[in-house]
Amino acid sequence: MTSHRKLHVLVVDNGEDMTKLTVEMLERLGYSAQGETQSLAALKTFSEDPNKFDLAIVEPVMSELPVRSMRKSSSPAPELTGLELAVRFRRIRPGFPVLLFYTGAIEPPLEEEIRAAGFGAAIPKPLGLKGLEEAVGQGLRS
Repeated sequence: MTSHRKLHVLVVDNGEDMTKLTVEMLERLGYSAQGETQSLAALKTFSEDPNKFDLAIVEPVMSELPVRSMRKSSSPAPELTGLELAVRFRRIRPGFPVLLFYTGAIEPPLEEEIRAAGFGAAIPKPLGLKGLEEAVGQGLRS
């Protein structure tokens, strides 16, 4: 009998509730998932073992400022936008699949930035279980 590794997804969204919900939905679909609410923490996690992850789901318009910082330093480092984070993931691991999930409307200038950075169209959220399953499947195949 052959053992198959569960596919591991990194979810990055500065909304704690959305991150938790997405991780829970992915786990219900049979994936292993890890959530981060700060882009620099997500970058550190990914950098430490980029081959651990099969896919990332990132909010492209995450705030550049920390939502909630646990750092003790007097001047916390600025956070990255989600799109900047997705680009950094691909610098570390070229061709790494990243799905960009957004809340609200994506303005045309950001849409152009997303395409210029080499990503397909962003996907509106929240998605139901079936929609998330389809998006992840598509992301893994691309």
